Order: sequence, then C-alpha cells, then structure tokens
Amino acid sequence: MWSNLLVLHSESKNRDKEHFPDLFRWKTCMRTLFVGDLRTIDSNLSIDGTSYTWHEGYDAYKLLLEIVSGIRSRLLGETEIFAQFKEAFKNDNLPNSAFGDYLYKLRDQLIEDSRKIRSKYLRNLGDQSYGGLAHRYLKNINKVTLLGTGQLAIKLLPWLLKGREVKVVGRNQEKLLEISKQFPVSIEPLYSYEMGNESLAIAAPMSVTRWIDQADDGIIVVDFREIDMNDKFPEDRLTYISFESMLNSLKENESKNRRLKEKLKRVVVDIVEERELESQHFIYGWEDIPCMVY
Repeated sequence: MWSNLLVLHSESKNRDKEHFPDLFRWKTCMRTLFVGDLRTIDSNLSIDGTSYTWHEGYDAYKLLLEIVSGIRSRLLGETEIFAQFKEAFKNDNLPNSAFGDYLYKLRDQLIEDSRKIRSKYLRNLGDQSYGGLAHRYLKNINKVTLLGTGQLAIKLLPWLLKGREVKVVGRNQEKLLEISKQFPVSIEPLYSYEMGNESLAIAAPMSVTRWIDQADDGIIVVDFREIDMNDKFPEDRLTYISFESMLNSLKENESKNRRLKEKLKRVVVDIVEERELESQHFIYGWEDIPCMVY
C-alpha cells in the first residue's frame, strides 16, 4: 500500500521558509515533514535548493515509524512526539478527499505499529518524557509558570501539577481558556505577564530575556526549547537547566539506549517488511485503495 508514499523531511532551522503546497504538512519543534502520494503530485516537484530530503515507498514509511515511535528523538522513546502525530493527523485536520482517506489509513497503521514498538521495547525508560524531566528538576518547587500552550506544554502539565501551583502563560487566549478547563491552573496572556518569584518552564520557541531580567533570585528555569534564542541567564542568581543539559544528564543510560536504538532499527525494518508483504497479498483487494485524486 505504501509503495507510492512520499515524505519530504527537514531538521534545518530554515525549513519553514520552504513549502510544498500539494502535500500534507506535519511540523514539530525538531523537524518538518510533508507527506504525499507519488501518483498525484506534480511531476515537476523538486527539492533542489531546499533543506529537505526525499523519501519514498516503504523507506518513507520506515522514516515515519521511527519518528512516531520516538526512535529518532533526541530523548529516546519520548512520548510527546506520538501525541503530536495523533493531533496533527486527527480526522478534522485531514483533507476531505481520496488523499485524506490515504492519510487516514497511513495514520492508523503507523499508530498500530508504533504501539507494538513502544509496548514491547520502550516501557520503563524512567524520565524518557519531557514531563518526567520537568518533574525531576522542579522537585522541591511549589510554584511554577509554564510558558507555552502547544502540545509540549499540555504534556508537561500533568507532571508540573504534582504538588505545585501552576500558571500557564501564552499568546493564544482561546488555548489558554481550553487549558484552564482541562487543568487546575491559573492563566495569563503573554502581553501582561510579569515575572516574580516563581520558577519557569519554557515550552515555547520565543525569547524570554525580558522576564529573566525581572525574575527574583533563586528561581529555577527549565528550558525545553531545542532552538537557541540567544537568551542570557545569570547563573549567579538563578539555576538554569538547558534542554542540552537535560539530555546530558541521561548519559548514564547512553550506552544502554544506543544498543536499544540499534535493536529498534532492526525491529522497524521487520515491521515495514511485514507491511510490504501484506500489501502484496492484498494487491487486488480493498486494502490496496488507490489515491488518484485530491
């Protein structure tokens, strides 16, 4: 079924400058992907001069499965990427067309295969979620502000709320209201927020210099931004924990995780080969639904 799958993939900081309008876009903090069907794309489509790499067929499916399963994440097996995938590919976001049906089937098979991998190989990895890391570093803190309202922020909240008073700050008032209905938090729009004596968890790609300058001494800043925003953190008066340092703190598991990652790559190959054989068996059946028009 996925012999006609096309995936364009980039982790470049400049990736948002490039766009492929006939393909379905999925963006995370770390990467952007465009997904399509080779039978329906413009024959002149090219990635020349862009930061994107071209993947097709079952190699493209393999790439998606590794990403969705957290194998390609900097934090091996992290769970947020799986939630982000399901959100991006939920029914309301898919086109109402044959191409949408194609993406629907792709999503369901990736979820099924990813769950197999996660349930068998990626359980009990300790702090292998960003929420777990946040909880660890803010262990003795009882008051924290969460900056951001996206998927990562949502995933951090259940952990931050373990024995803490939490305020959520963001640009999008509608999202803030939704969050306040889901969680026992206070909310405040970004434009009016003033930093005080609370610690800070950063889950949005924006500069925070203005608030750090206002912050009281002794706070803890836990920074989940993968992109360097060139903020300065005066470590003589606060504790700053960068995303990079969080990853480095897990180095005691590095050797084990490296071996696990190599094993998982072989597992993914086996799963993808099974999908390909399955497709060959049903080549003239209903499972080989063509995507001929948008």
